[in-house]
Amino acid sequence: MKLPILLAVSLTGNLLLALCFWGLRPGPPPGANAALPGAPAAAIPRPQPPQPAVAETTAIVPWRLIESTDYRQYMANLRATGCPEWLIRDLLVADIDDLYQQPNRSNLVYYEPWLNEDQRREALHRQSAKRQALRQEKRALVKVLLGYEWDNHADELWNWDLLTSLMLGFLPDDQAAQVVSRREQADDDAQAIRGEANYILLDADRARLQSVYDGLQADLAKWLDPVAWDELQLRAQQSYLVVNDLHFDGVSLTGAELRNLVRASNSFQDLARNEFVPARPRPEAEQNAQAAGFTARVKQLLGTEQFADYQRAQDADFRDIFAFSQQNHLSQTAAIAVYDSRQAATRQAAEIQGDASLSDDERATALAVLTAAAQNRVSKLLHGNFQDYLAGPGHWLETLAPPAPSQAP
Repeated sequence: MKLPILLAVSLTGNLLLALCFWGLRPGPPPGANAALPGAPAAAIPRPQPPQPAVAETTAIVPWRLIESTDYRQYMANLRATGCPEWLIRDLLVADIDDLYQQPNRSNLVYYEPWLNEDQRREALHRQSAKRQALRQEKRALVKVLLGYEWDNHADELWNWDLLTSLMLGFLPDDQAAQVVSRREQADDDAQAIRGEANYILLDADRARLQSVYDGLQADLAKWLDPVAWDELQLRAQQSYLVVNDLHFDGVSLTGAELRNLVRASNSFQDLARNEFVPARPRPEAEQNAQAAGFTARVKQLLGTEQFADYQRAQDADFRDIFAFSQQNHLSQTAAIAVYDSRQAATRQAAEIQGDASLSDDERATALAVLTAAAQNRVSKLLHGNFQDYLAGPGHWLETLAPPAPSQAP
C-alpha cells in the first residue's frame, strides 16, 4: 500500500519542480520570434505599436450627477468625465432640439369659422412669426453655448442630401454643417420677410432681403479661407449654365477654363443673390443683350476654335448626333461631319422649296436628288451604323423631300 502513495508523491513533486523551472526560465532573446524555414506565417506574432499608458479607473459616475438644468454646468460635467467635444455638442444640441420641439410641433393653423380671409391670413402670419422666433431663439442659445452656429438637422442634411454634399464636399464635415446651418437661418429670415409682404415685394422688402443676403455672405467669407470661399461661390454659380440652358457636348474644356466661364457668368446673373432678392422682370431686349454679352465673353475666353465647338453644342441637332456617336463608339469628327451634312442639306432644301422658277415636278426631282445624295454621304460617314441612325436621330433624311401627293381614283 505504501508503494502507490510514494509514486503519487514523487509525481507531484516532479510536476511542481517542472512548473518552477518553467516560470524561472529567462525570456527569449531578441529575434527569437523570427520566422523559421517552413513555419506557417500565421504562427508569427504581429508586432504591435507601443500604446500610451492609460490610467485605469473603475469609478462609474451616475448620470444624475452629470445631467443639469444649467446647460453650462451640464457641459462642464460632461467634460469632467472625459467626454469628447463632438459628443458634448451633439448631446447638448439634441437636448435643446427636444426643448424647442414641443411648442413648435404643430404646423397646422386652426381657424374659427367666423374669421374672414384677411383675419385667417393674419393668424397664419402670427403663427409663422412665432415659429420663426422660436427657431431664432434656439439658434442664439446654441451659438452662445458652443461659440459657433450648429444645427443637428443641418448636419444630417450635409451627410445625407446628395446636392448639399456635392456643393460642400470640399469642406471638412464640421465646417460644412456650419455653412448649411447658417444658410438655413438666412432662408428662414428671407421667408419671414416674403411672408410679411404677402410675396408682393416693395423696394423696402427688397432692401431687407439684400441685408439678409449680405449678412450671409459676410459670415461665410469670415469663416472660410479665401480659397474655400472662392470655391463655394463658384459652385453656387455653376447652375447658371443649367438655368440658361447652356451645353458643352463635344467641347474640350479644362477645369480651369470651365471655372473661368462660371466666374464670368456672375457679372451677367448672380444666382446666389437672386435666390434671396428675386430679380425684377426685364424687357426681352435687355435679356437678349445680356445673352449676347455672355456669348462674347465666352468667345474671348475660349478662342476661335473652341468657341466654334461651343456654338455647335448649343444646337439640339448636333447634340442628337453627338449622343448617337458616343453610344456607337464613333469619333467626334464623324459626328461633326454628319452635323455639317445635315446643315448643308437642310439649307439647300429650303432654297429649292423657295425657288419660284421651278415647277412642282422639277422641285420634287431636285429634292429627291438632294435626299439621295445626303443619305449616301451620311451612310459613308457612319458605315454600318447608318440604319440605326436612320431609325433614330436621322429621321431628318426622310423629310428633306415631302411625299408626293396621293392620286385620286
